[in-house]
Amino acid sequence: MATSPGDAVTELAVIPTGLSGWQKTKIILVSVFRTLLGIFFIAAVLVLVPARPHLNIWFPIVGIALMVGGYIWYFRLQLRRIRKANYPQVQAAEALILVAIMFLAIFALTYDMMSGANPAAFTEDLARFSAFYFAVTVLATVGFGDITPVTTAARSVVMLQMAIDIAFLAVAVKIVSGAAAKSLAQRKAGSKAAQNQAY
Repeated sequence: MATSPGDAVTELAVIPTGLSGWQKTKIILVSVFRTLLGIFFIAAVLVLVPARPHLNIWFPIVGIALMVGGYIWYFRLQLRRIRKANYPQVQAAEALILVAIMFLAIFALTYDMMSGANPAAFTEDLARFSAFYFAVTVLATVGFGDITPVTTAARSVVMLQMAIDIAFLAVAVKIVSGAAAKSLAQRKAGSKAAQNQAY
């Protein structure tokens, strides 16, 4: 059966229209499951990493450096997965959620360690959850005022997060969506080449 160029474009949609309702549901459920699994893994790392370094300054520095290195590796892994995915835009949505949560987790752990080293660094002593909550409010620029940095070091890290947040929101979305668009364009070009050979 011959296919028209319009059919090829339909096959490259976020979720192809030729699939049954169950197949579309399965794609979404698998994506949600993978995302939840990733969130659970990030939460487990947050719980397992000790936040109270007992005045050993090198532990938090090395820990944060390892987390940043892991974040860069994970971001690159997500870009490779988008390029190879059957549904690049679905994978891109997963990647954006997970890299955003991982980004926030790095700052949450930093705030928690700072609060552990100096309880006066913030207006209240931060636990892991309240540190993550604070990192989210900084990203969202909500600034409820219930938790605020007090010391110069804490304010400096919060300002660093604010500066990175601006770049993160713009650059991460552009990179991830660009990877999905490039993957779709390559497949579309390959599909057109295959159709031309068939004719």
